[in-house]
Amino acid sequence: MLLDLNEDETMLRNGLQQFAEGSLRPKIKAFADEHKFPIELMKEFLALGFMGTAYDPNFGGGGLGTRGAAIVAEQLARIEPGFAAIYLCNSAPMTTIARYGSDKIKKEWLEPLCRGDMVASFGVTEPSGGSDVASVKMRAVEDGDSFVLSGSKVFSTNAGTPLHGVTTFVAVTDPDLGPRGLSTFVVPVGTPGFTVGKPGRKIGWRIADSVELFLDECRIPKANIIGNRGDGLKQILTTLSIGRILVAATALGLARKAVDLAKSYGNNRKVGGVPVFNHQGLTFPLADALTNIHAAELMIRNASCLADADRPFRLETSMTKLFATEMAGEAADIALQVHGGYGAFEEYDVSSLPGEARVLRILEGTSEIQRLVIARELSA
Repeated sequence: MLLDLNEDETMLRNGLQQFAEGSLRPKIKAFADEHKFPIELMKEFLALGFMGTAYDPNFGGGGLGTRGAAIVAEQLARIEPGFAAIYLCNSAPMTTIARYGSDKIKKEWLEPLCRGDMVASFGVTEPSGGSDVASVKMRAVEDGDSFVLSGSKVFSTNAGTPLHGVTTFVAVTDPDLGPRGLSTFVVPVGTPGFTVGKPGRKIGWRIADSVELFLDECRIPKANIIGNRGDGLKQILTTLSIGRILVAATALGLARKAVDLAKSYGNNRKVGGVPVFNHQGLTFPLADALTNIHAAELMIRNASCLADADRPFRLETSMTKLFATEMAGEAADIALQVHGGYGAFEEYDVSSLPGEARVLRILEGTSEIQRLVIARELSA
């Protein structure tokens, strides 16, 4: 495992930095302040093809795998974590389709998603389920050449936006089989019975709309099942494991942003005629943050390499997600402390970072869930 980027990854990062500095940085704050989905900025991003970074070139992707996807998430988060959220939440349904879908489904849905014709959302979490993905209650009843889906999901990011084109849903097809009775389906926007709730305002991911989804006897063809009937739980767990790497990469970008803001402010701020960075009480915590950023980067690269090599990687992704998201929260808190009273004002970008970082410790499995996964190794 090497930390160095290869030639393709370097070109990817350079292209992202050009978009980030030329378009995203000058325009995104107004959308974040208003908790507004950035339609035109997202259209520009989609047109550049970055959504397909990880996926098979035979279906319009860039072929750079999880390593490439992590670079995208980090670079976007270094400017605006919510923009990275739109990317990583679009990656979850794309990953499910790419790993388990038939060539027909890939041609019909993965290819336009890679091209950036639309964005997708993931329908997994339910109001009563939380992190317990095996307790899905949404039903998919076989009826002739169709399945009829009924139920609801929550926290589905990207759904309901003008660019939303499709959602992948996990539903119960065989209730007598318990967790082995779950299957995954592609449901296009506009299918009768598919409705979307209104987004709420969040402390983080302010520009990434997250909504409730409702299916009321929503009929879809059997051909819309992803992979094998009954493989839904396996598909969820693998997709979430890859998603945890991208959440960790988002946390890494956020932490770098926090340190950038702290350096910019701290190097120019004086109190009592003395630069604030003359005080070890501020510089030592930042030294720890830089050390942890380096460790998180190594962990993300390692987990990405394992995922791309089809080696076991779920334990490593839980460790990576836990470490990186906890680290991002600490970095955000330190950066705000460097700003002193000014850090509490929304005019300063640092003020939003604690909320943005806090969200990362919850999604794709809370920190407690990650510790539970890791602790199982003690009795293995």
